[in-house]
Amino acid sequence: VIAAAALNVGLALPALSAWLMAVGAGILAWSRPPWRSTAIFLVIPLWPTLVALAGFAIGFGVTPVASLWHVTLYREGLLLGGAVALRIWCDIVWLAALVLTTPFSELLQALRWLRVPAILVDTLAMMYRYAFFLHEEFVRMRTAGQSRGGWCGYARMVRTIGRITAQIFMRAFDRSERISCAMFARGGQ
Repeated sequence: VIAAAALNVGLALPALSAWLMAVGAGILAWSRPPWRSTAIFLVIPLWPTLVALAGFAIGFGVTPVASLWHVTLYREGLLLGGAVALRIWCDIVWLAALVLTTPFSELLQALRWLRVPAILVDTLAMMYRYAFFLHEEFVRMRTAGQSRGGWCGYARMVRTIGRITAQIFMRAFDRSERISCAMFARGGQ
């Protein structure tokens, strides 16, 4: 993955990016990760990529392709933005192949082997551990809110989600305080 990303970004050749993306997509398809996780992993970065493409298409170039009100799309900007979007998607496909097929503990071991600072690796491990806990807590509170009529109407739903989110943050802060005290008691830093 590191080699593919280095080639993709370092050489910045659209043909190479397309070839690397095809290879990464083949590896991803061959490994057969869960389709829902794969779809989420690939759809979420789509919007920022489209924004980057639009920014290049509007901001760079001299040859107009289309115009809508006071916004003009330029050919050179579209080509440049397309090349950037292709590089972004190439890296996303390779990252998806890595993250969706490798257990998280092995990813942490690889980061340690690559000499990523220990504080960063430990922070990632703690975030991963407690993200699932916070999600379960949110689901439990959402179910309670739904059963009490907190989802009847848009305004009530927004208010209920706001209250749940506030509770999640307060509970996460309290839990982090307790974990910090426990780690200090056991000789942590």
